[in-house]
Amino acid sequence: MNNEPNAAARLQLGLAFAALASLCYGSIPSFVRMAYASGADALGVMCLRSFFTAIWVAAMARYMGKALLPPRDLRWTGVGLGVIWMAGAWSYVVSFGRISIGLAVTIFYLFPLIVALLTKLWDREPIAPYRVLCLVLGFVGIALAVGASYDRIDALGVGLAFVSALSVSSNMMVGQRMMRRTNPQAVLFMMTGTAAVGFTLTALAIGCRFPTTTQGWFGLATATTLFCAAITFFYTAISMLGPLRTAMMCNLEPVVAVIVAYLILGEAQGPVQILGIAIVIGAIVWMQVGDRRARAST
Repeated sequence: MNNEPNAAARLQLGLAFAALASLCYGSIPSFVRMAYASGADALGVMCLRSFFTAIWVAAMARYMGKALLPPRDLRWTGVGLGVIWMAGAWSYVVSFGRISIGLAVTIFYLFPLIVALLTKLWDREPIAPYRVLCLVLGFVGIALAVGASYDRIDALGVGLAFVSALSVSSNMMVGQRMMRRTNPQAVLFMMTGTAAVGFTLTALAIGCRFPTTTQGWFGLATATTLFCAAITFFYTAISMLGPLRTAMMCNLEPVVAVIVAYLILGEAQGPVQILGIAIVIGAIVWMQVGDRRARAST
């Protein structure tokens, strides 16, 4: 009985971390667009972002007295996570040039459903019907909220967006397994450090562009700071909630992105987008209520 309050507090804290991660992640696109408008390209943004995130994670691990590296037998797994993360990030950005951003985002947010499938296959964890319905409703809500356009369908673009969804799904599942034996900071350092090296080498080989104005650098610096916070909250949430609950909370990200785009960039939102936002929030609340009832009945 004494463990029940602790478990409940851990759950609430994990949900708070997941919500904070979604808030940070969802705010990033508007600031990245400032950097793009000032001449930066995707490779330049990802190169600096991964480099400073690795430094942030290392400083955080030192401050908290945590090991910076995982056990030796997990280090290549950590490198693999970094490669998967790079592939997913690159595929996602490239897909924007071949299909509409709304469609790419919609395909990417298949990942909570993919996480549910992987949880069923890898962990043999039963997925309650209400959870499946909540995940499906969340996906439908995102498609409405981001205003997916189907007037420009390209098979490669669709495939690349789907690769990015597979990337984040597998990253979450493998990352959780690593965190069973080491701390989140060690996992993050291996992942972001690998990505920083990979993106830097790529930038040296083919070149990249950075902002040319103060506003552009402000956008890039803000986006990078938000990303450092977001990825910290995100992996902490995974370690506390598991991949499935965290993935469901991630459906808040495009909702936040739509709201921030309205507040910062003045992009108007129509009734369909507002309906989508309501569906996403409703699905997340429904899952939390269903989970609470399921715990109470056991």
